[in-house]
Amino acid sequence: MEGTDLLGNYFKVECIGCALADKSLVPVGGIIKETENFILHHDPEVPIKGFLIIASKQHIKSITQLSKPQAIEFFELCYKARVALSSFEDIDECALIQEERSSHFHFWILPKYKWLNDLFDNSLSSLRPIMKYAEENLKTEKNIEDIKMCVERLKLILNE
Repeated sequence: MEGTDLLGNYFKVECIGCALADKSLVPVGGIIKETENFILHHDPEVPIKGFLIIASKQHIKSITQLSKPQAIEFFELCYKARVALSSFEDIDECALIQEERSSHFHFWILPKYKWLNDLFDNSLSSLRPIMKYAEENLKTEKNIEDIKMCVERLKLILNE
């Protein structure tokens, strides 16, 4: 996989999940929280403040492949991340999504802001258009700084 992160840095990796797990690819602001089996980080490509990803450190595709202790660890991290996002007054709600199309289990926590709901309908079918819009319109200096500040705030909340 290859791409460009939020800062315009080109990357080419065999597996983005492994690159994040071994820290050869560092998302903007760094890792927010790491547990034994998961990494919580900001999406490296989509510039929506607070768009978080929980990724497994190992190659598994589905939540169904988690052991019971891993599932509990995952849910606790997901719950804590969503509660932490609740501290941001401008987030109306979040979409929680897990796709099984990747070799690394990853779970999206996508905040929905009023401005997003003004531009797009509030449905799952609008997720890809929202991401495309963000990639084309939100890679501004101010927005990147807002994302970095968001990541730092989440690190403080989640690593107390």
